[in-house]
Amino acid sequence: MNRLSADISGLFSPSDLRPRSHTGFLAGAVCLLAMALGYYVSLDPGWLRVWIDLTRASHWLGVLIGAGVFLVILRWPGVGLLLLVATIYTNISEIGVRHYQWPSLLQLVMPLLALAILGRQLVSSRPRLVVDALLALLILYTVVIFASSVRAVNPELADERLFDHLKSLAIVLVVINLMTSRLDLRHVTWVLVLVGAFLSTISMYQVATSAYTQEFGGLGRIKVAHIVDRVRQPRIAGPVGDPNFYAQILVPLVPLAFYQLWKEPSLRLKLIAAYSLSMISLALVFTYSRGGILALAVVVLLAVIMKKIKPRHLVLGFILFLPLWLVVPREFEGRLSTLKQLIPGADETSMDVDTSFRERVLLMQVAWEMFRDHPVLGVGAGNYSEHYEDYAQRIGSTVSSYEDFGQRRFPHSLYLEIAAETGLVGLLLFAGIVVVTFLRARSAIRLFTKAGDIHSAHIVTALALGLVGYLTSSVFLHGHYLRYFWLLVALMVAARRIGSAERMDKPLSFSG
Repeated sequence: MNRLSADISGLFSPSDLRPRSHTGFLAGAVCLLAMALGYYVSLDPGWLRVWIDLTRASHWLGVLIGAGVFLVILRWPGVGLLLLVATIYTNISEIGVRHYQWPSLLQLVMPLLALAILGRQLVSSRPRLVVDALLALLILYTVVIFASSVRAVNPELADERLFDHLKSLAIVLVVINLMTSRLDLRHVTWVLVLVGAFLSTISMYQVATSAYTQEFGGLGRIKVAHIVDRVRQPRIAGPVGDPNFYAQILVPLVPLAFYQLWKEPSLRLKLIAAYSLSMISLALVFTYSRGGILALAVVVLLAVIMKKIKPRHLVLGFILFLPLWLVVPREFEGRLSTLKQLIPGADETSMDVDTSFRERVLLMQVAWEMFRDHPVLGVGAGNYSEHYEDYAQRIGSTVSSYEDFGQRRFPHSLYLEIAAETGLVGLLLFAGIVVVTFLRARSAIRLFTKAGDIHSAHIVTALALGLVGYLTSSVFLHGHYLRYFWLLVALMVAARRIGSAERMDKPLSFSG
């Protein structure tokens, strides 16, 4: 026990910190943070939703827990990194704000993590922030979003999109500065896998018991929607509230869980990974998301081509998952059969045409027409919906939508959304970010392999495959939850930084 405590304390206590200045810094930092928060609250009392009645004991308990988290993050920033990853992937911050009027957890955690990074800069013997050339592309992309918003007919929507991107940029900066060792990489991977198992277990409990009225505090939301033909039934939507987006964030976790299953030396961890992989895979099925299944198929096919999954692994996996296939509903098979409608020249007279396909084609056609009319900077960040009705009529649609009349519309494709709203400039920059990210992943894999750390190399490979899955599903989904994409980008950039460290046996210092 003592040895474990020493290992943990050593992990989160860099050797180049000067203890004498550490206490003084923490005291000053707490004062500065309190002053900053007080200033912003005085300008806008709703910024942190401080109208919560603090006279109740439960709220005071929340304040004490928050203060404890504050001190833990300052003392052990690595714990803050894991908290950030879990917060993002469970979507707990948005759930709390929208459904329970809680303070934004991300708005509370991010300043603390930034403060922890700043603290290490001030007390380190060789202070220097970890940076990467990719950040230049991110900043340019931010500038393009701002420039496109100048011509937006609805500045509020443009500002909302810009603010969301700035938050994503902050996430990237914090992650690449806090994930500084191979152990951090492994811990983050397991947090992602365990979060996926946790969410999927909730989902499968709902399916197994038909407990669709229980949302488990917003972590297990349900959407009754069309499945196939005239069948409508509940689809699990997880913490994001939409089955397709839920499938999108589950797909990147499948290769992570798979590689942990095959490469972890511990039998207990293998069993945990096997359970996680089973639950995540089943949850994907019960989202009934065709885009999610296509994305997963692309990931598996790419892994086979890259020889990261051997044929015997596929055979063994098929044998292991054969019992799970018995619980797959017939409606799922029927829903997958509708994908043949996407094949050019398919005979629609012999099948019931899925209206969701027609609606998505309309949404995508509108985005393409916007891009053709505004090819340089688009119609403005977040302003697709403001122009939708005009363009839908222009292309000759008899109806502008198939359901939810009057609601805000989205292109149902991330790439067409970027093209329509930020033009060719934004699309090229986004593509550049994706290319550089994969180059960073390839470099990290080579560095880890050269150093003999095959396990870390496999983790980065799984992250890269997960990003491929996310990007594939984005062909059919707009950028509602891009922070998951930016998290994967940050992890691969940080992994490359760790791999390039001169001494692989020690955590990467903040000295660059």
